[in-house]
Amino acid sequence: MSYLIGEAARQVGVSPSALRLWERQGLVRPSRTAGRYRLYSDADLTRLRTVRRMRKVERLNAPGIRRMLGRDVAQDGERRFDRWPLRRLRTERGLSLRQASEQTGISVSFLSALERGVTGASVATLQRLTATYGTTVLELLGAPGEAGSDRLVRAHERSVLRLGADDVRIEELARGAQQLEPQLFVLAPGATSDGAYAHEGEEFIYLLSGAVTVWVGDGETYALEREGDALTFPSTIPHRWRNDARGETRLLWINTPPTF
Repeated sequence: MSYLIGEAARQVGVSPSALRLWERQGLVRPSRTAGRYRLYSDADLTRLRTVRRMRKVERLNAPGIRRMLGRDVAQDGERRFDRWPLRRLRTERGLSLRQASEQTGISVSFLSALERGVTGASVATLQRLTATYGTTVLELLGAPGEAGSDRLVRAHERSVLRLGADDVRIEELARGAQQLEPQLFVLAPGATSDGAYAHEGEEFIYLLSGAVTVWVGDGETYALEREGDALTFPSTIPHRWRNDARGETRLLWINTPPTF
């Protein structure tokens, strides 16, 4: 059988927010409906009851539970924030946590939690980190191939990045592209960038469904409300966004060159 998050939480004896947190921490990976609703199997419920026991009785944290469970729950092709080598990237650049905090404007405690995989990151936070460490989100998803390789990317083969409490989903639409970075953004209701960010290049946004508001700099506000609405702006101007639809918003988002 399959259970929506409310029923799954009731059967496990926790709140729905706890299930979202445990998913963000990499402790469980429910499937999704076509409408992106979480579906938990009987096996998921068994695993969740084990997680609950480990937290309440054995007082284990998320990394300890992952080690005890002994397997990575991320789906094929998906990259979780807590799986990325953020500590290695920082130390390779000779930065202490405090120095990285000063350069990114992110607190030491939050950076430490990110490196230990006990919390997630917003788009703005992730972009500040990658800019400081001299890399990009694209490279964290997987190093691009050589020009001309893997020209065809089938829908089920896309690299997928989930951020925050799974309210932002980014799918890579190309491999080996040298001059552009096409992505599918899927935003849950109320999802935001959680702050402004900027980088080199230009951006193109095409609304596939839903509605999104984009702020560019201090004085420009753009509402994309109808399917086919499009927006272009320099990536060097700090920009932020918010899903204004009651449901999911889907965007074709292209950066050129690949600097996000």
